[in-house]
Amino acid sequence: MSNDLSPQDLLEQAIALAEQNKQEEAINLYLQAITAAPEWATPHYNLGLHYKYEGNWQLSYQHNKRAVELDTESDAAWWNLGIAATVLEDWYTARTAWTKFGLKLEVNDEEPAMDLRNIPVRLNPDDAGEVVWCKRIDPARAIILNIPLATSGHRFGDMVLNDGAPVGTRISNGVEYSVLNELKLLKPSEYKTYSVTIYTSTQSDIDKLEELCEVAEIEMEDWSTIRYLCKQCSEGVAHNDHDQDIEERETPSERYIGFAIINKSELVQVLADWSVITLGEYAEVVLELE
Repeated sequence: MSNDLSPQDLLEQAIALAEQNKQEEAINLYLQAITAAPEWATPHYNLGLHYKYEGNWQLSYQHNKRAVELDTESDAAWWNLGIAATVLEDWYTARTAWTKFGLKLEVNDEEPAMDLRNIPVRLNPDDAGEVVWCKRIDPARAIILNIPLATSGHRFGDMVLNDGAPVGTRISNGVEYSVLNELKLLKPSEYKTYSVTIYTSTQSDIDKLEELCEVAEIEMEDWSTIRYLCKQCSEGVAHNDHDQDIEERETPSERYIGFAIINKSELVQVLADWSVITLGEYAEVVLELE
């Protein structure tokens, strides 16, 4: 019986059950381990981790907070406490957590607004797992800079909660970046996602469209260049076999373009201007995500 087991045995059995997706039984054994060894941080950390991935932020906060009280050197517990505190908007605790990792932050109740380097974030990691580039505003939050596909349910400018554990890498301009998984959509943006098929085989026509969009402050992205990766590559380092797949999929005379904008009429005007300037043609503007 579990009552005859040591706290270490209870913890090990709980971990094994969790790996078998027997979560309720695992939670019960974690709690027994806590009762048997109330000054031991590890069961609290494990429970905090479980509740993080379950999206129960209050319980994740409580257990990670207790874990760092019992073990002030537990970086993993501090990080997860920072994430949970961010969701709960306990900025004092979040700032305290981030200072443990060398960030020079005043510890106060103000919402952090940092300017960290851009990072790739995997949206909906348990589903399609589209990777987009984001502007990181603190260790747990990032603003989407790409125009995600509508199937992701995300928009340009969305604020997402990101995990801290790297899952794969991406290379940009010769620099390798760790990919972080999204944990939660925190704040949807006001932008809507539209798409248009442009009929042209001339890159200069696309360049002109980009120029007109930039002047009109419309976000534009050539979805024809999106690279679809298998799960193994997406969560690791992408292998080169997919490059041939892209060449085979692309239709040189058509470009599938995504746009992020609040007012559709502005996009319609830009497309009309582009058509006059380039004599190019395009299909109907499609609302992908409102």
